[in-house]
Formats: sequence, structure tokens, C-alpha cells
Amino acid sequence: MNIDFEKQIENLPKKGNSIKDKLFNKDYFLRSTEFGASTIDKEEIIFDSKKSNNRTLIIIGLAIVFICFRFKGSDNFIPILIFSGIGMIANIIYLKLRKNKLIKINLSGFEIENIKFEWDDIYDFGALVKPTRHITYYELIIFSKSKGKKVYSLYNYQSDKDDILKNLNYFKKKFETNKNIS
Repeated sequence: MNIDFEKQIENLPKKGNSIKDKLFNKDYFLRSTEFGASTIDKEEIIFDSKKSNNRTLIIIGLAIVFICFRFKGSDNFIPILIFSGIGMIANIIYLKLRKNKLIKINLSGFEIENIKFEWDDIYDFGALVKPTRHITYYELIIFSKSKGKKVYSLYNYQSDKDDILKNLNYFKKKFETNKNIS
């Protein structure tokens, strides 16, 4: 048991059950033990931020179609259509050229932002949940024996955030089970 890490974890905000906590969207930390474990039986799982990009493009495209139908009969239809088309093309170019981020999880450890963490080196991990009025953001907090406390945003993985945390638990438990058998 690492006392320094335990103090850091203890100082992170906890989830409150009061009305005040729910009304004011207070940040809170969920330790790895508070997440379930995945049941996927694979050797390696890769989470790709490009999936989020495609969803963003679909939403923007639908918004442009809605705007175009809204102004279909007006004199401003052609300029709005051209401006919307240019905006959509600019978004496509930006999102396609933006660096793809991967999270790779396997039996030996996981890799995030090209930094490899071995399961032996991980003291614990969890998620700092940051609820806002419309969306909840997650940050992955890793307590590594050799690298210290590291924080990674899961913003680009909004649709996969729960799966990422459950698979981290699954592979860590599988690693510990294999370690105990050996």
C-alpha cells in the first residue's frame, strides 16, 4: 500500500448524494473498484478517437440539412447553402487531418498517448467525473509507481468512456489472476 497515493486519492472529490451536489454538478472521483469489469475475451482492445469524429460529422451534416430546409424559400438560401458547405468541408478536412488518438489495452498493460503503462507498475486508476449541464466529461487518473500521477482526458472517447474503464478493470484483474497462478 502506497501511503502517498492513498493520500492523493483521499484528497480527490467524492461523489455526494445531497441535492446540492446534484444541482451544482460537483466533480467527483470514481476509483477503479467502483467500475464493473468487461466480459469481452480478447487479447487486445483498441479504442480509437476517430469514431467520435465520425459522429461529430454526422451531427454537423444533419444541422446543415436542417438549416438549409429552414431557409429554402428565402433569398438567403444560396449563400447559406454555400457557407454551410464550406463549413462542412472545413470540418471534414480538420477532423481527417487531426491526429488520431488510440488507447490500447492488453494483458501486459495499456498504452495511452504513446505512453505505455505495465500492470505491475500501476498502483490504481480511476475516473474524475466532471458533470456539466449538458454533458459529463471524464478524465482518467493513473497512479503509476514509476511515473507518478498521470491525468488523461477521455473527451475524444465520450461514447466509449465506460467501456474503456471496464476493460481496464478486466485486463488488470486478468493480469492479477495470471500472476497469482504463476
